[in-house]
Amino acid sequence: MRAVEAASRHRSFTSAARELQITHSAVSQSIRRLELDLGTRLFERKGGAMEPSSAALRLAQTYSEAQESLSRAMREVLGPRADAALTIAMPVVFGRLWFAGKIGRLNEALPDVEVQISTREAAEGADIALAWSPRAVKGALCELSYLPLCAPELAAKLATAQPKALLRSPLIADAADSWSLWAARWAPGAKPPRAHLLDDAAMALDAAVQGGGIVLSNVFAAESYLTSGRLAALGFEVSAGQWLTARVQALPEAADAAERFVMWLRLELRRSQALARGHGPRDEQ
Repeated sequence: MRAVEAASRHRSFTSAARELQITHSAVSQSIRRLELDLGTRLFERKGGAMEPSSAALRLAQTYSEAQESLSRAMREVLGPRADAALTIAMPVVFGRLWFAGKIGRLNEALPDVEVQISTREAAEGADIALAWSPRAVKGALCELSYLPLCAPELAAKLATAQPKALLRSPLIADAADSWSLWAARWAPGAKPPRAHLLDDAAMALDAAVQGGGIVLSNVFAAESYLTSGRLAALGFEVSAGQWLTARVQALPEAADAAERFVMWLRLELRRSQALARGHGPRDEQ
């Protein structure tokens, strides 16, 4: 059921597997077994997405509501916590490459708020659950976007290059079809781009640092690489079609801290987007 819920949100077995920290095959087999038990198809491939059926959406919603109710009941039985720590679940890449670098700023902005971060467990039981959604749901914190980046030496050579020219360079990606999405926006009609696919965002970024080519990465994963000067942005930002959402399910004693944390997070995300765009002066073409 966890696989159905995650795959329904992402419209992707690959993204669901990444969130749950299991293999694509494990997600596929789990859903297939459930389909056999229920006697109905739960997902259909449409274009590049796995579209959930009405049955899958109902199962996903029911599972999510049941887990939320169960975790809330367990925490109420356990009673108030002795500390004021917020438990926060977040995607592993977002946590490792972006949030970890914001702890100092969190300390300055919210010195009374202690956080307990999990990137390995499901969102059940967390005061705040952060997740990427393929839909622009109400209250989404920000929209994810991709940005082409490369080593400063290569960026200097490509300073005046147009989008189609960038596609002639060696390309690196950390998500399947991301360069095709980029090309559809900035180089329509161009030959489908070929890219090395590295399924770890840090590995893909490090490959670009070492001169391996142009990497297409999201602005949050790449922020520390940009601000440290290890990579330079080439502009031409494109929407990734995903939005960061925050599901707040804190008990009353943690509600104020949770609200202030989400407000701080929203401001930090906007700041990071502005910083990334500041390294890419050609985004508005």
